[in-house]
Amino acid sequence: MSFQWTFLATFLYCEIVVVITLLLPFISPTIWRTLFKSRLVAAFSAGSKYYFNFIIFIFGLLFIDSIRELRKYSNIDAKELTTPHSEAHAHMKEFRSQRNFYIAGFALFLWFVIKRLISLLSAVARKMAESTAARKQAEGAHRHLQEAMQNNDSDKLSQQEKSTSSGHGSNFIDPKEYDAEIERYKKEAIQAREDIEALREKYDTSVQEYDKLCNEHQKLQNKLDVLAKNESTKDK
Repeated sequence: MSFQWTFLATFLYCEIVVVITLLLPFISPTIWRTLFKSRLVAAFSAGSKYYFNFIIFIFGLLFIDSIRELRKYSNIDAKELTTPHSEAHAHMKEFRSQRNFYIAGFALFLWFVIKRLISLLSAVARKMAESTAARKQAEGAHRHLQEAMQNNDSDKLSQQEKSTSSGHGSNFIDPKEYDAEIERYKKEAIQAREDIEALREKYDTSVQEYDKLCNEHQKLQNKLDVLAKNESTKDK
């Protein structure tokens, strides 16, 4: 294996180790975010865009070269395979071209996977930090709200106590005033009773007069009936 393919295979093995490490479940995104913010990684990430593009360029060239060799050794003319040694040599070159093709393809693919995993872990860690800050802020707001409600309740209770005490003070009546009020109510009750008795007497008098008028009306009606009968007999 030539130097470039040995280097590419070693890089592929390193990529596999990095991907497996990034996918370990017991390492939280917060730890990865702390690691990514370290000085060493920060110094490397300053030119990470150029490094990433440069490695993609190198891997792309090797991948294209592996495709060229794969097509070259896959279409060997049967006339060239005159001896068993030449046939074995041709199959060996075909195998190497296929091996280089898979190495270059997987190395290029895993390079994109690593970049995507790092960006996702950073985004998840950032969202976790934001959610933690939002939760703490919500807890603080809830705590302040409870304190405000408790203070409001205590203010209402104090106001009610003040109003109750002031109400008790305003409801206090002097005994002399109380006796005067009772006497006034008694006089009003006596006056009302007298008024009722007077109205009752007037009612009785009115009833008696009404009865008298009814009797007189009946007498007059009887006289009119008698006179009417007498006139009818005279006419006959």
